[in-house]
Amino acid sequence: MKSNLEDFVSVHQREIRSDPVFRVQVQRMCQLIGVDPLASRKGYMAELLGVGDFYCELGIQIIDICVGTRSVNGGLIELDELRRRLIQRRLKGSEPIVEDDIRRAISQLKPLKSGYKIIDFGKRKMVQSVAREMNSDFSTVLTLAQYTNKFTKEDIRLAWNWDFDRIHACVNDMLCLGIIWIDEPDDCCEPGYWVPAFFHSNPN
Repeated sequence: MKSNLEDFVSVHQREIRSDPVFRVQVQRMCQLIGVDPLASRKGYMAELLGVGDFYCELGIQIIDICVGTRSVNGGLIELDELRRRLIQRRLKGSEPIVEDDIRRAISQLKPLKSGYKIIDFGKRKMVQSVAREMNSDFSTVLTLAQYTNKFTKEDIRLAWNWDFDRIHACVNDMLCLGIIWIDEPDDCCEPGYWVPAFFHSNPN
């Protein structure tokens, strides 16, 4: 079976590299029969698929984008926004990329121990690029803001019935980490908090 798969991959190398959907299907076939094309960049199947260098290059571009935007979004970037930036950055004629490609490239960054992973907040898929644990309170507040991109302390209290100290500690920690921005109105209204990583789109 493995030899048949190798023959198939050898014949269809060009389509695998140019068609991201076909590439995902072939890699899933590899997984079903116990072949990991990414186990070694110098592995025979990785060479046939042309994915070793592809995912290495994609991983480097992901790091570059995440580091470059970290001062703005606190180390959280929406997966769709990351893909959009990757497409803009890649040279014309480069292999097209899909979400599965980004997931595989990020999985190859684990040995760096720099915190790169994909996490979900409600319907939003986010890429975290800092080595920290996203505690449950952070996740709860971000889920609350997934549709409006913002919230107030009163929103948190009404939604989850937390006490003042818990709300204050959570919001202050998120501010310090750069995950949220504060919007202090000129009048006596309560300050609002924005999630910059959510600015670019709304979930369906």
